[in-house]
Amino acid sequence: MSTTPISRYEGVTVAAGGPQVRLTADRVRRWEFSTASFTRRGYDHHDVDRFRMQVADELDLMVTQITRLREENERLNDRVELHRHGVIPSAGSAAAMPAAKEVNLLSAAQREAEQIIAQAHDYARRVAEYARMQYESYMQAAAEEARQEAERAVQDYRRSAGSEFDDSVATREAFRIYGEMMISHMQSAARQLDDGCAQLARTMDRLAGPAGAGPAVAANGATAALPRQYPPQR
Repeated sequence: MSTTPISRYEGVTVAAGGPQVRLTADRVRRWEFSTASFTRRGYDHHDVDRFRMQVADELDLMVTQITRLREENERLNDRVELHRHGVIPSAGSAAAMPAAKEVNLLSAAQREAEQIIAQAHDYARRVAEYARMQYESYMQAAAEEARQEAERAVQDYRRSAGSEFDDSVATREAFRIYGEMMISHMQSAARQLDDGCAQLARTMDRLAGPAGAGPAVAANGATAALPRQYPPQR
C-alpha cells in the first residue's frame, strides 16, 4: 500500500503527475486537501457532518446491493455446474432451456454488478471533490470569523486605552486572537475530515473484493445525487 499523499482524484501526486486511476480505499486514506484561501465566506461545519453521514449511508446501500448480487451469482454458478456434470438430471432439449436461461441471467447479472461498482467508484470520486469544496468553504468562514474577532479586540483595546493606545500592542493582540481561533478551527476541520476519510475507506474496502453477479436488482440505474448544498452562515 502506497503512502504517497495525493491531492486530486485524477492520480496526480504531490510530487509529480501520474496516470488517471480509479478511487480506491488506499487513495482515500492518502487524500490530502489543499490549504484554503481566506478570502471568501463558506459553509457551516455542521453541514459537512450531515453530508458525511449521507455519503456513508449511500455507499452502505451500494455494498448491500453488491453483496446480494454476489450471493446470487454463486448460487447460479453452482446450479450451472450441477447441470454440466449431470448431477441435476435433464431430459434432452426440454431440460436444456432452463440451463440456457440461467446462463443468460448470469450474464445479465454480471453486467449489472459491474455497473453498480462503476457507479460506486464514480460516486466516491464526487464525494471526495464535494468534501474538498466543503473543507475550503469551512476554512474561509473560519478565517472571516477570526478576522472579525481580532478587529473587535483591537476596537475594544482602542476604547479602553484612550490616549495610551499603542499600535504594536494592538497588532500583537490581533495576531494572537486570529492565530488561536484559526488553530482551533483547523484542528476541528482536520478531525472531521479524518473521520469522513476513515468511513469512506472502510466502505471502499468492502467494495474491493472480486465483482460478483446475480439477477438485476430493482433500480433505475441512475447515479446517486450528491447531498444538497446549504448556503453559508452569515
